[in-house]
Amino acid sequence: MASVHQRYRIIEKIDAGGMAEIYRGAAVSMDGFEKSVAIKRILPSLTQDAKFVAMFLDEARLSMQLNHANVVQILDLGKVGETYFMSMELVDGANLRRLMQRSIDLVRPFPINVACFIAMEMAKGLAYAHEKTDAQGHSLGIVHRDVSPPNVLVSRQGEVKITDFGLAKAKSNVSVSDSDVVKGKFAYLSPEVVDGKEPDARADIYAVGIILWEMLCGRRLFVARTDMETVELVRKGEVAKAGTLREDVDEDLDKLLQRALAKNVKRRFQSCREVEQDLAGYLAKRGLRATAADLANFVREMLDETQQQELLDVGTLLRHEMDELALVGQLDLTVGQVPLKPADLKAKSSSQFGVGKLLDRLDGQALDELADPGAAGGMADMLEPETAQHQAAASAAAAKGKPAWLVPVAVGALLLVAVLAWWATR
Repeated sequence: MASVHQRYRIIEKIDAGGMAEIYRGAAVSMDGFEKSVAIKRILPSLTQDAKFVAMFLDEARLSMQLNHANVVQILDLGKVGETYFMSMELVDGANLRRLMQRSIDLVRPFPINVACFIAMEMAKGLAYAHEKTDAQGHSLGIVHRDVSPPNVLVSRQGEVKITDFGLAKAKSNVSVSDSDVVKGKFAYLSPEVVDGKEPDARADIYAVGIILWEMLCGRRLFVARTDMETVELVRKGEVAKAGTLREDVDEDLDKLLQRALAKNVKRRFQSCREVEQDLAGYLAKRGLRATAADLANFVREMLDETQQQELLDVGTLLRHEMDELALVGQLDLTVGQVPLKPADLKAKSSSQFGVGKLLDRLDGQALDELADPGAAGGMADMLEPETAQHQAAASAAAAKGKPAWLVPVAVGALLLVAVLAWWATR
């Protein structure tokens, strides 16, 4: 993809998904002036899928009508050969998923004011989209439907921008959605949507609530072994109080979160304007400053490539995670009887996300398979031993007094943590 258009020059690929890929590029004028842009194009394998092409064109058509500081601006739409593309503003920073994972890896949680500021800015952008009207003043009926961390871009200057309206529902859409198909990332859907009800602005509000909860707590809210199990968790809508997982989350903020995440839509915030105003009121009451500069400082710290990710002790992480889950009633303490010893390995960049996934997947057969060195497939690169002396001492102790089955189970558990840590950072 050396060039998609005479007016654009491709520099490098910066992201790719299952349906489209994004490049860093430059818009070139006749006088040689260049402006940095992002270029999104449909994957060549999907160009013959009329339904997907229609959805892509819907996204471009809808997004080009949106002009707001908290929405990624679409600049142009074009076609080269059989491939459609759109150019959009380039956001210098990262998506929120990367920031959340980086925060966990560095053991530096989102400050309360920064997390609330991000949620407020998201609410502003969504409120604008929800309230958007056509030239005659009629509502466009926009609902994003896919508000999730990968679709929230945060810049080094402290800007927060909603992107990817590819699944958005709007009255102006040409393509018609299948009524029996649930769209969006399962872990960020609302209970009424997974039950098949028509989404409205309150579904986006629920997603904002999930994201705020996850920023504050440093873990996923709804996650399970399979998509169907995740959907079932969403359907139940059981949300632990953030204050039980983080000491500086007070009762007022917890109440705000519980309202955003109310299973009953009538008890939920009814508009994103309400979300923004209540968050602003909370910050003012607490005397917390929340500005773009505060967010910019946090983003730069998170994205500073000179910061080395800590080597986190797997055993400590497991014990901490088990204690927290037991505290909120999500884990039977008998799980603690599973023989997971720290052993003599440390995992690179292990996170609470990954450890939480491990607890969901404790299975004897899986552990036996992962304990097989021949099945490692490069996973050893994600683990590193401590000193040789320490290893020798530990091995001698294991040979002397521990059951034969304990070592492969412990090693298998550690390898599983490493795999999940790698999966969480993909």
